[in-house]
Amino acid sequence: MVSATVKTYLVAFHSSIAGLLWGLDTGSIGTVTQMTQFSESIGHLSTGTLGVYVACILLSASISSLCSGYVADTISRKYAIMTGGLIFAVGATLSASSKNYTMLLCARLITGIGQGQSISVVTIYLCELAPHEIRGTVATMLQLLISVGIAAGYFIAYASSQLSNTIAWRTPFIVEAVYGIILAFGMFFMPYSPRWLVQRGRFDEARTVLESFRDSGDVEKELLCIRDRLEEERSDDSSFAEVFERRYIRRSILGVFIMAFMQLSGVDAILYYAPILFTQAGFSSQRASFMASGVSGIINLVCTIPAQLWVDKWGRKFPLIGGGIAMSLCYFCIGLLYLLYGEKVNGEIYINSKVPQWAVIVLIYLFIGNFAWSWAIVIRIYACEIMPTRLRAKACAIQQVGYATLHISHS
Repeated sequence: MVSATVKTYLVAFHSSIAGLLWGLDTGSIGTVTQMTQFSESIGHLSTGTLGVYVACILLSASISSLCSGYVADTISRKYAIMTGGLIFAVGATLSASSKNYTMLLCARLITGIGQGQSISVVTIYLCELAPHEIRGTVATMLQLLISVGIAAGYFIAYASSQLSNTIAWRTPFIVEAVYGIILAFGMFFMPYSPRWLVQRGRFDEARTVLESFRDSGDVEKELLCIRDRLEEERSDDSSFAEVFERRYIRRSILGVFIMAFMQLSGVDAILYYAPILFTQAGFSSQRASFMASGVSGIINLVCTIPAQLWVDKWGRKFPLIGGGIAMSLCYFCIGLLYLLYGEKVNGEIYINSKVPQWAVIVLIYLFIGNFAWSWAIVIRIYACEIMPTRLRAKACAIQQVGYATLHISHS
């Protein structure tokens, strides 16, 4: 018989495919838009037009994230993740079959709706299902699969770029659509959140779920605890306005501030536009720049693992301060190398010497690694922890909208 802990991890792995979808898109979209097959099929896109296309997914994702709490309470956590996966699959399918820029843009906005809904609900679902002994490890599985998806997305796009026709750039979207369907179909067999069942008055079903996912402990006591917390929340009249009241305004500003700086660190721009960066840093061929982008995905994945294992031992300040200093040094050195060895070619800056070129590439890798073990894990946790439990969902929604807005303007 499968133990309750193993079952919990299996459910966590499947529902965290929502993170895999996010990573697949992040890892592949930059490579897809740089393929010659893409330009020949869709037409050449200006820098601004390309930025709008790449970043618009976060606009619709932020809107659906704001609505995800209501959806999850209405149709349940598992069905909110399921419908998010289905919407994502529809958007990815439309992307794969697009014939012009307008259709691509609309398809990407639809993809963002599914992406925002599914990924926003997963952490809530896992925290409500997992026993407290492994709750932290289970909840961070989402970030692990995001990193896996980024690495996989780079190499899927790299492999498909070797194809000669439009299937080259359509393949990554087809893969995303398949995994979206896998997520949606599998969620049908996943359990309901015990908290949602209690919220709906389905106490016997909640008891059955808790008994299935607890190796030990007092199930009745946990059931009563859930009921008591729900009663407290029903009597609570908190609103979005309270997040900015005098008692919480400093915490709210701090949360938005650090989430903003997570975006302003430039990591998403590096992950999205890695092929362009590596071309400007010295890789003359498209194939080499795509492969270099894949290596950055592997580094991101490898450096995420120790952070997930030891984040509670490290605390929050050390990764925030140490990671910030390390990333700043990488940027400073990259800027200095471009200042000393860069030259302008057709309106773009390129490094004109081999040693500085490799130094820039190594520094980009170091930046990604330092971000992965520090800010990637800690900032979201810290921004959530500084707010009272009853206001966390609202505060996190506001933080996510700010993050998405900066991403779009940054792109």
